[in-house]
Amino acid sequence: MELLLLSFIFFTACLITFKPEKEKLANRCLGICIAASIAIWLLATWEMLVPAGNI
Repeated sequence: MELLLLSFIFFTACLITFKPEKEKLANRCLGICIAASIAIWLLATWEMLVPAGNI
């Protein structure tokens, strides 16, 4: 999953470098990358953040 995020960020950087007129698309891609990174972090650390109770 992290490889997918890194390649998406690389795509965004290439988009800004070679086609500056597509800035809105690059901003959306970067926003999606940030949201996906936060979601992955939450999934990976959920047990540490919300410990299991005595159910």
